[in-house]
Amino acid sequence: MSASPAEVVFDRAVSPGAPLFALVDVARESSAPHQARQAGVACESLFAGEMGELLKDVAPHVIEFPLRSRFSEWWFQQWGNSIGVLIETPASLADVRRHFRTLMTVRDDQHRKYFFRFYDPRVLRVFLPSCTADELERFFGPIVVFHCEDEDGAGLLSFSRSSGRLSVKRTPAAAAAGQEKRRIR
Repeated sequence: MSASPAEVVFDRAVSPGAPLFALVDVARESSAPHQARQAGVACESLFAGEMGELLKDVAPHVIEFPLRSRFSEWWFQQWGNSIGVLIETPASLADVRRHFRTLMTVRDDQHRKYFFRFYDPRVLRVFLPSCTADELERFFGPIVVFHCEDEDGAGLLSFSRSSGRLSVKRTPAAAAAGQEKRRIR
């Protein structure tokens, strides 16, 4: 089976051998935890306790993301539907979950608390470029790179930090089409 265009784009952008996780918006794609279990990969809700039980069917989940797995095949079939983001990090699943739990809520000027949907590519693409160096440091924590679909849902945006500033790499889908043709020959 040949790789999908999204897989080809991702293969070109990800660091070789980098540990990967998916941060999935289960409210947008409810079958993600089931797909992870079927593929035999670890999957944890970002919510815990009573709140976790109450919101288990819509809570964001962090899922191990082994390349060339049944889960990654499923993930790339969803590409373009804004179901979540992929991350590169040397941290463990428990550490990634712990870090993301610290980012789940934000407060407005009147100190009202809101859930922050940073795991939605449409939010992440707008939020990260607006951050200060200190905000980037806190937001990235142990994360090396955030990967998400671009605005048209075909290409890939990769966000990392360099010298305290945000670095954005765009890998267009057109580049993947050319790469796919070379792989087939």
